[in-house]
Amino acid sequence: MSAASPSLAERTALVTGGGSGIGWAVAATLATLGARVAVNHLPGVMPHPDIGELSEGCFPVEADVRDRRQVAAMFETVGRHFGRLDILVNNAGVFPRAEVLDIDEEGWDHVLDTNLKGAFFCAQEAAALMIPQRSGRIVNVASSAAFTGSPKGAHYAASKAGLVGLGKSLARALGAYGITVNTVAPGVTRTAQPGLDEEGFLAEGRKIPLGRVARAQDVADTVAFLVGDAGGYLTGQTLGVNGGAVMVP
Repeated sequence: MSAASPSLAERTALVTGGGSGIGWAVAATLATLGARVAVNHLPGVMPHPDIGELSEGCFPVEADVRDRRQVAAMFETVGRHFGRLDILVNNAGVFPRAEVLDIDEEGWDHVLDTNLKGAFFCAQEAAALMIPQRSGRIVNVASSAAFTGSPKGAHYAASKAGLVGLGKSLARALGAYGITVNTVAPGVTRTAQPGLDEEGFLAEGRKIPLGRVARAQDVADTVAFLVGDAGGYLTGQTLGVNGGAVMVP
């Protein structure tokens, strides 16, 4: 850790959807900065193979965030294990591509329940632990699609736009308790992207002012800033992590 890096020593965190991609980068970064991290993954899905390499005190915890009972059980486990919760990162999400006319009710509900309702359930449970402490950090992981829309992801864009509004609402509701709530909105990121190979990533990068697509670490570093001391006076904000592709108002 460099002298300029924020220290998260003695802090506890839960990262949903932490088994791969952005979620894993966030979990690993928070652990590197000294936090004890609970890394959420779906039931029946193996946690990230490197979770044993994280710092002492980190552990996997399973739950499907669409299920209120599973969410409550996950937070009960986290609260019992850590004794407190300082940081929640709502990262769990799905993005099944579909044309507007092909999205049925089941597909719509699956995306909205995972990306938006699940984040709300987790925020409620986190707030119940954070309010007595009168401190806490919540970060929602949205997407540039919240601002641009998505021709093959109307349900996805709607869920991510909902996260932006949810973050602002939570920030207003929880600020009096010393809890900050912010949102990061990544653009195209080098994670598993259906239909995007290496040439596709390079082509997308050429459209971006900074000349490349995001790395998962770019998003993780932004989250680390928001949950650290330097981000303590930011709440209700949305930070676009997209190299200037979308300039969030």
